[in-house]
Amino acid sequence: MTENDLLKLLLGKATESVRGGKMNGKGWIALVVLGVIVVVGFIAYRLVLIELITRMH
Repeated sequence: MTENDLLKLLLGKATESVRGGKMNGKGWIALVVLGVIVVVGFIAYRLVLIELITRMH
């Protein structure tokens, strides 16, 4: 499953949820995986940024 497929699945589940449908297990897993990817990416970005700033001084 590519990142595009994951985003399409997440978008479909989000719109289904807004319309009153219930999210199944795959929808929740996709949401959790996407959240973890975002958090890990943000932490890695901050660590690289801090490393670059400390090396400049």
